[in-house]
Amino acid sequence: MESIIAGKFDPGQQLKWLQDRLADPLTMVDVVANAYTAMNTGQFTPETHDLLDPGSDLRKGLKADSENVTAPSFMVSGWWDLFGSTPTDTYRAMPQTADRKKLVVGEGFHAGAGIKGFGDPGMPPRLDVLQRAWFDKWLKGIDNGIDHYSPLTMKQQGGGWVASDTFPQGGNGYRRMYLNDERSGTANSLYDGGLSGTPRQGAVNDLTVAPGVLSICSRDTARILAGVPSIVMACGEDSRIWENNGLSFTSGPVTQATTVSGAINAHLNTVLDQPDGYWVVTVNDVFPDGRSREISSGQLVASLRQIDESRSTKSDNGDYTRPVYDIDIDKRQTVTPGQPLVLDIAIDPTDAVLQPGHRLRVDVYASNFPKGLPPMPILVDSKLAPQHLRLDPAEPSWVNIPLSADIP
Repeated sequence: MESIIAGKFDPGQQLKWLQDRLADPLTMVDVVANAYTAMNTGQFTPETHDLLDPGSDLRKGLKADSENVTAPSFMVSGWWDLFGSTPTDTYRAMPQTADRKKLVVGEGFHAGAGIKGFGDPGMPPRLDVLQRAWFDKWLKGIDNGIDHYSPLTMKQQGGGWVASDTFPQGGNGYRRMYLNDERSGTANSLYDGGLSGTPRQGAVNDLTVAPGVLSICSRDTARILAGVPSIVMACGEDSRIWENNGLSFTSGPVTQATTVSGAINAHLNTVLDQPDGYWVVTVNDVFPDGRSREISSGQLVASLRQIDESRSTKSDNGDYTRPVYDIDIDKRQTVTPGQPLVLDIAIDPTDAVLQPGHRLRVDVYASNFPKGLPPMPILVDSKLAPQHLRLDPAEPSWVNIPLSADIP
């Protein structure tokens, strides 16, 4: 559409796309409508069921087989891109040598893909310059040196641009950071708890969190709307409004620059009063002035907790680093109300740095509208009821997070 507005529409290349859009301008709206009006899974249409069946042609078609990409590839993304949870996975899966694949990850959203300022001093070259150089090299054989650029160029959240040969970056090791009920004195949340490298919970304590709407003021909302709200909302830079709906667990201040590089997993001991529920976890960088800036997030429907072990990864101690879920409606398993259930919640990979004096925070919520809204059968089973995070010394909750140094 931008090409039409700019008067640069090329019928030879774009007419078929335009015809397809005009023929079906509301792609999958019928599926969305059915998912939010069906009162149980038996009322799903075949099309809706296909979206929740990993063996369907639709789901198979949505899967990108990156391991089959053999052409030289230059990718650009952002940590908060609408599709930003997988660029590093895609990069790693490509069976290419480092000279034939490159990835640049900015810090922005889908609108602009985090490339604002490219070409300015201290920034990567403009995207059109990189495109031209890449095609000159691999289509025309011009030896311009772009194949010697860093394989990965990433904007560290909270820091500057870094060049790396691998992701996650070297020098980081997975550590458990335990959630506890020791007050940190830093959060104005439903609950202000602590986060530590050693277990500190002394007795069982059930913390209650209910669905709310303050997630509208969040970085996740800016992300799902492709970054447009970030232009007019400060919510994308500060989670303190949203945290009024959540449980917060905050570490002591770091004494040295501490890198977070890679995927994160939240291992939570939960209790539901209904047969289903929805959990959201964010990881935040807390500034000395109290500002809480989200650096990554994850979410999980309790009944769709089944993990595909063949695609999941673990750290040396056996803790998940990135659980991958089946998302299979036929395997859906509701919860026994009142019975503790341990969930592993995948949090998107990121690269960030906590500056000296900053703290690490984990926030736990029971909703994330509009980014996440489970289908109606799940809402019916959950009744949007309050949920409980159980802090139990015999079955602790923690995040498994890749850090360059221990955090107090």
